[in-house]
Amino acid sequence: MDINRQQTETPGMLEVHAKHAYEVDDALTKAIDVVKIAATEHKTGILISRIDTGRYIVRAHPAVPFGLVRQRHEPLDGRQNGTADD
Repeated sequence: MDINRQQTETPGMLEVHAKHAYEVDDALTKAIDVVKIAATEHKTGILISRIDTGRYIVRAHPAVPFGLVRQRHEPLDGRQNGTADD
């Protein structure tokens, strides 16, 4: 499990890599705890985006109401809303 901090003053975004499924919850919880500082400073919520298998971006995001954590999954195979482009 790796958590990569972006080179910023406030860790408002982290990239999480989990090699094993059992590591995901713990890694995301740790990342949320770090990003929560920036989210509180900027009065935003936290958005977790799955960008690949075992890879996540955790960031303070203004589209998420303050005090909330939302998760979204990016399509891994180019499909949108469950349909393939023909």
